[in-house]
Amino acid sequence: MDFTTKLKDLRRQSGLSQEQLANRVGVSRQAISKWESGAGRPELENLVALADVFAVSVDALLGIAIDQAGGAGEYRYESVTNYDIGQAKHFDIDCGSLYACTVRGYDGEQLRVRVVSNTVATLARHFKVSIDDRPKRLDVVVNRGPGISETLAKDDVSVVLSVPLRYVTTMECAAKAYEVEVHGLDCAGVELDVRTQRLTLDDVHAHVEVNCNLDMDIACLSLDGRVDVNQLSATSRITVPKDRPLAVRTRGLRTRTIVGAGVHVDEDSPNVVELNGVASELIIEAR
Repeated sequence: MDFTTKLKDLRRQSGLSQEQLANRVGVSRQAISKWESGAGRPELENLVALADVFAVSVDALLGIAIDQAGGAGEYRYESVTNYDIGQAKHFDIDCGSLYACTVRGYDGEQLRVRVVSNTVATLARHFKVSIDDRPKRLDVVVNRGPGISETLAKDDVSVVLSVPLRYVTTMECAAKAYEVEVHGLDCAGVELDVRTQRLTLDDVHAHVEVNCNLDMDIACLSLDGRVDVNQLSATSRITVPKDRPLAVRTRGLRTRTIVGAGVHVDEDSPNVVELNGVASELIIEAR
C-alpha cells in the first residue's frame, strides 16, 4: 500500500477530517490534501508527527514492510503500536476475543503490536493497546471498545505480536481465538491461557504450558523442551515431529494419553509431552 492510500485509510479509520488532522499535525488543510493526492510529500518532522497521531511507526506509515518483525501488509487494514524495551522482562499479554492471535520472536529492540483485519476499517478507533512497563514485567492488553462487537472481532480481527527475543525471560499470553500461533521463541517458559481450537508451536524452545478446556488440535512443528496440556473434560490432539524422541506423561483424574504409530517414545528424553487435568484425553500423533 503506497503512502497516499495509507494516509487516507489511517485518517478515515481514526475518524478525522483533513482539517482536524492538519490541526493535530500543525500544518494547513491544503498540505494534508496534497499528501493524500500525491501532489506533495511531508518533510521528516511531519512524517513523525503523522506517525504519532496514528500510533504507528514511520516505516508502517510509508508502507515499508518490516518482515523480520512480522510487518507484512497481508491485511487490508491495520493499527500498529510500537514500544521500545531496554531490559529483560516477563511479558504478560492479554489479547481478548478475536479471530487469531500470533506471537513471533524476532531480533529487534521494539515490541510491535499489530491489530489487523480485512473488513474492519476503524481499528485505530475501536482497539487500543495499553502497556504497563515495570522494572521486571511488561503488561500488554489489547482493549476492544464498545464500537466493535465481540462477534465481529471473532469473525475478522487478529492480533500479531512481534516480541524482541533478547528481552523476553518468560511469557504469559491470554486469548480467546479460533487459532493461536507461537513462532520463534527462545526463553525459560511460555504459558498460554487460551480458548482456541487450533494451536501451532513452531521453533519454540521453552517449557510451554497450555491451559484450555476446549477440544484442540495442537501442531508442534518442532519440539525442543516440554509441552504441558492442562484441560478439563476435553479431548485434544497433538502432532509432533516423527523422528523427535519424547517422553510421555499423564497426570490427573480420569485422564489418558493415546500414542499413535510413528511417535518416537523415549522416557529419558528431555522433550516431554504431559497431559494434566480431569476427565480428559490427549492423542499424540507423528507428522
